[in-house]
Amino acid sequence: MLDYRSIEQRLSSELGLTRRPIAIAFGDTPPAGVAKFEGSVPSGCSFWRLASEGRTFFTVPSDHYNCPIGSYTHNMSSCMRRSATRRWTPTS
Repeated sequence: MLDYRSIEQRLSSELGLTRRPIAIAFGDTPPAGVAKFEGSVPSGCSFWRLASEGRTFFTVPSDHYNCPIGSYTHNMSSCMRRSATRRWTPTS
């Protein structure tokens, strides 16, 4: 089994990272032993922040529906049809 803590420490040290690295994976089934994300976030990038805080979770397409850019880059066309009727304003 991979020791992700050691991988994180090595990446951070060798690359001089000032923020924690995260990992994502795309799959057809939920990963074993990983909880589904509960709640709502304003954008897909918010998941990256939560992961960098040490949270481990998986998401489903509907978790990304608040983010038209992330939905587009993840090829979630049903969300893009939904968002076509809404006005979106980027925030910082």
